[in-house]
Amino acid sequence: MVLGAVVWLALAAAFVLWGAAVVVAQGAVLRPRSLLQWLLSAWTPRIVLLSFWAIAGWHVFCQRP
Repeated sequence: MVLGAVVWLALAAAFVLWGAAVVVAQGAVLRPRSLLQWLLSAWTPRIVLLSFWAIAGWHVFCQRP
């Protein structure tokens, strides 16, 4: 396994753990409608998605063969 794959797996694991911690801390049950409403209203998911988009764009367009 290459280092880049390990980094992506660590990021994904951290995101899942963060989401679980938020659910446990709020005592919320995630329903599709409430999850979609949160994703559209909160700044944190927007920042995370933009960060992933920037990282993916860098990997696609800025890597030299």
